[in-house]
Amino acid sequence: MRMKKLLSAALSLAIAVAASEYYFIRSSVLSGGGQTAYAYNEGAENPYNKQDDKIVEYDGKKWVQPANWNEPRIDPRDYTGGVMLFLDKIGLEPEYARGKVQRVYFSAVGIQEPVNMVRFHMFYDTRLKVKVNSDGKPVTNGNVFKDFTTDSVMVEEGQIEYYAYSDTAVSGKGSIFTVDFIVPENAGPGEVYPFGIEFVEDKVGPDLFINKAQDEAGKIQMTYVFTKGLHSGYIRTHGEKPKPPPMFGDPNDDGRVDAKDATFVLKEYALRSTNVEAEPLPTEIKNAADVNLDGFVDARDASTILAYYAYLSTGGKDELEVYLGYV
Repeated sequence: MRMKKLLSAALSLAIAVAASEYYFIRSSVLSGGGQTAYAYNEGAENPYNKQDDKIVEYDGKKWVQPANWNEPRIDPRDYTGGVMLFLDKIGLEPEYARGKVQRVYFSAVGIQEPVNMVRFHMFYDTRLKVKVNSDGKPVTNGNVFKDFTTDSVMVEEGQIEYYAYSDTAVSGKGSIFTVDFIVPENAGPGEVYPFGIEFVEDKVGPDLFINKAQDEAGKIQMTYVFTKGLHSGYIRTHGEKPKPPPMFGDPNDDGRVDAKDATFVLKEYALRSTNVEAEPLPTEIKNAADVNLDGFVDARDASTILAYYAYLSTGGKDELEVYLGYV
């Protein structure tokens, strides 16, 4: 085991020398059971972890051209190729999705200029859990960089770092890597678990997708990739997400407790007071409207809502339950 670690460390050093201008290789052994010494990007913003069941698109505005290129800013519109790097978009039935291990591919098509050095940061919704592979790594290398020296690190929950290097450059298309995600056991209809690549520049250096020569063509392709060529993915469960019930004091369900709710309560009270055949209020609306908890929806509830609205208008910030002394 010690010999394996020494060989890995030597290989790491050789790669670091070859790509020293980018500080490409992390302060860690590449393999042999070693652990990452430093997680340089811990605590970074994770735009894919809002857990609001919305698709998140890649933000190419985060791209920062490396300062050591020492030339005017490269315009991605100068790139004449059609490179595209993308993550799977997967739809599952909720009953099938719950607890399922779902493999996600990060793939590439149209790599026109040869590539020697790659570094990516993948972010994901932390409701998903990563199932590490047999080597204890969060990602499994694909066929595009199959003969490269590669490694992957779980920087923190929600963020994975991947890098690859070889003296022999490649182009073309195929799988860059795969990740096995475990879908939550409580996955319901209409849920979206997004993931994607975000450009990162940290203490190690910038993310990469370039040839070792770092010539003009390689720089233009790399600029295009990190501004326009990356496409996010997701796992989505089919169906409509159930709408949450109205909050307490907001029977008209517009997200605010105000005079409109008091008016709503008075109208509903008047309707049922004069029309014995009127259908009863749905339970979730009645629970939101009956703010004095006496089992009825009437003018006293409307008066309480108005009083609370006036309190808010003068700068009060307590929730209605706190204002009424229920909690």
